[in-house]
Amino acid sequence: MRKEISEEMYNYNKFPGPQFMLVGDKVKSDSYEFSLIDNEKSAFDATAFTQRFSEVLLKYDYIVGDWGNEQLRLRGFYKKTPKGKENKNITRLEDYLNEYCNFGCAYFVLENPEPEEIFFEEELVTKRKKKSNKKERQNYPFKDKKRKDSVRRDNKRRRRQEERAIKDARAQFVIRKKEK
Repeated sequence: MRKEISEEMYNYNKFPGPQFMLVGDKVKSDSYEFSLIDNEKSAFDATAFTQRFSEVLLKYDYIVGDWGNEQLRLRGFYKKTPKGKENKNITRLEDYLNEYCNFGCAYFVLENPEPEEIFFEEELVTKRKKKSNKKERQNYPFKDKKRKDSVRRDNKRRRRQEERAIKDARAQFVIRKKEK
């Protein structure tokens, strides 16, 4: 028999997620607990947060929620930023609020005391495929074929360049006065 779930329990993706509630300055569910650091204009709404929350956000040290057009938008930030993701550092929070949020919008900041590394099944499958390709390449009996292909490719490239040079030389012409 199918379990009936009320609309408030559905998250944004229409799947039931954890149910959050605010207790003092802590946001709690059955398996997660966050600290409410900043609650500008009393922006935190437990029902809206429950609906929008995704487990992908658990990898971040901070979760920032801002309101725009009566919709809650969540974004994660790190304490120490991984290389290449400097714009996701918590020190850039003011820049994020000024550039991407509505002027004077209500927002809140939650601290995640225990960020988790999240792996998806798709990532694991692609890593397995890469490993199998390496094994196949090691057992490839014709290693000289790569060299021949690269030599052929270089020869083709050289011929194309020569043909372009000839076409460019033919394209240039001189306009002379007509003799009477």
